[in-house]
Amino acid sequence: MSTWGGACLLILLASLCFCNGAHAWDAYVARVEDGNTILVSRRPGSGESTVTLRLYGISAPSRSQPFGREALDFLLRVMPEGAKVSVDSVDSMDSAGEDDQLTMSALVQVGGASVNYQLVAEGLAWVNRSTCKAMFCRRWYIQEHQAVVARRGLWGLNMSTPPWQWGR
Repeated sequence: MSTWGGACLLILLASLCFCNGAHAWDAYVARVEDGNTILVSRRPGSGESTVTLRLYGISAPSRSQPFGREALDFLLRVMPEGAKVSVDSVDSMDSAGEDDQLTMSALVQVGGASVNYQLVAEGLAWVNRSTCKAMFCRRWYIQEHQAVVARRGLWGLNMSTPPWQWGR
């Protein structure tokens, strides 16, 4: 191997060692609470304790808001009880991270597809400007804009108040 090739390999290996550690782990859906929140366990159908996951970087309508039920139904279709999901904790990217009630902010994938992203693309969630700071959030903003232009989901309403302003 040439000196150049060896140096490149060494740099690549060093960068893998010092990058933010992936927090990805497999879990099984125990319950879908709403369009933002799911409970998961490490083993399917087990009685073990569950972890509450809040979908990172997005805000789906609350149940009492227009399209709140549609967001919940979407999650129930995509990841019914017992479905295997891949969870990637983003507490290093999000100041909310884990809170006192064992709620973890996470990216959730089913079959390799981001559920967080899908909710935005379907017009069933807003990108949360205060929490979605990662580089991939730019792609989500573009998807949100496309949903607005196409009037998909909640964007088909004349009024679309985000959950953090609902009931004020």
